[in-house]
Amino acid sequence: MPLVRIELFERRLTPELEARLIDRMTETLIDVLEAPELAEHTWVIVEGHDAHRWGRHGKPWDEA
Repeated sequence: MPLVRIELFERRLTPELEARLIDRMTETLIDVLEAPELAEHTWVIVEGHDAHRWGRHGKPWDEA
């Protein structure tokens, strides 16, 4: 069971974009693995997070 996880800022996500990401990540995985039979077994999780919950360089994203 392949699992693809995508984490983005919530503000970037729309239902249409989520659907495209799921479709294209699935297509890419089965193409790279040359295993079309995995399409029905591939899971894609799209998670959105508030920017204030991300950090880099030891600081919250908004301050980095």
